[in-house]
Parts: sequence; C-alpha cells; structure tokens
Amino acid sequence: MLRNWIALLAWLPAAGTLAAQSVSPPIAEYQEKARSSFQLQNGSLFPLTVVLEVRGFQVTEAGEVVDAPLDTSRVHVKLSAMSFRIPPRGSYRVFYEATGDTLPAWFNILSAMSGARTDNGLNVRLLLPHVVYLNQKQPLRKTDVVVRAFQVDPVGQKARLQLENLGPNLGRVLQVSLKNDHSGSDPVGGFPLFPRSRRWIEVPWRGEHPPTAASVRFARFSIDTVLTPTTLPPVTTVGAALRRP
Repeated sequence: MLRNWIALLAWLPAAGTLAAQSVSPPIAEYQEKARSSFQLQNGSLFPLTVVLEVRGFQVTEAGEVVDAPLDTSRVHVKLSAMSFRIPPRGSYRVFYEATGDTLPAWFNILSAMSGARTDNGLNVRLLLPHVVYLNQKQPLRKTDVVVRAFQVDPVGQKARLQLENLGPNLGRVLQVSLKNDHSGSDPVGGFPLFPRSRRWIEVPWRGEHPPTAASVRFARFSIDTVLTPTTLPPVTTVGAALRRP
C-alpha cells in the first residue's frame, strides 16, 4: 500500500490511458453516519481487478495527506464487496455504511485497480480513494477559528495564511481571499479544517503592495481580519492546500 496516495493522484492526468479510471464522487460528507455508495469507472480497453481497503489518514499543517491505519475501535465501515472485476468500458457501484463512536471521523476507501496498461504496454496498479467525512451534529463555531500567522513572499508572488481550529468540531474552509486598497487575489480554498489543528493556506499574490486584509469564508460564517504581514525571502515549497479532500 502506498504511504501517500495523494501523490499518485497528482500523477494520473499525465498517464495517458490511466486517466480513464475514475471514482465518483471522490469526496463525500455526511452528518454523524453514512449509508451511501460510490462508482468506479473503467474507461480502458482492459478488464480490471479491484481490491478495496479502508484506511485512515492525517493531514499536516502544510496540507499534505499522510496515510494511516483505520481506527477500528471507533470507526466502523461495512462494504458491499471487497474485491470484484470491472469489464472494459464498464463501471461498478460499491455500497457502504459507516458510523463513528466519536465524531467527527474521517477515512478513505482505497480502490486498488490492477490490469490496466499504459500506451507502451506497461502493467500498472492504480489507487483511487473515495474520501468520507462523518461530521458532528454541532457546526464549527466562528469563535473557534483564529488567524495565527501571515507571511508574504514578494519574489515568489504568493502569501501564506495560517489558520487554527481551537475547538473539537470539523469544519470546511470554502474560500480564502486577500486584498489591499489597490488589488485583490483570486479566491482559493475548499479544504477541511480539522479539530484542534493548524493549517497553512497558500494564496497567489501579484499585487505591487502586500495584502492588508483577509477574508476566510465557511458555510455558516466568515472571518474578516486586518493583516500585518512578515516579508519572507524566496522559499522552495511550503505545501499547497488540498484541493477538495
């Protein structure tokens, strides 16, 4: 099992016929429990053998996904099948039920697909995740979210904002945007803010002057704050935020 399946996803679009395999939806969110399904699509000319595995995961402050064993003592997942075959140009729907003894909880159902071949005939094994969030009944509160740090890299034309969730509830950042009196950034976002954790978000910034205000939008509230940036020298990488995990 790959330790970091998100790296494989980033590679897929350049892989020719491999990009014909897909999972829909890639991410699903439910309140307290789930009784749902996802569909795997085989767009290739080859039959595929699929083996499923339920895994946990963690997300670092930089937004990197780290594979972890599922905590079966508190998260319980039942699948309609653990292995099957998908014919060429065919699809298969997997049904599942999931509950958590404590909430929020999150996991992914990894589909290991073998039998596909690249254009040059190389046999490969794909991993496609279906990510599930079991949200708590109480929504994330505005008072639980704070902006901890803000940095600007004028050479790299980007800014970084650090958010912290002080509370026990999971929430999702829908959009982050920056501005000053002269210009504004394009909005970025679409990532979870996990309980009692910090998260850096990177925003492209091409303005001549640094941003002086940030707006962070959640489903039920927005946080608008004045910024005092710290200018940084060029950096190699900080880790871009997850696109819809």
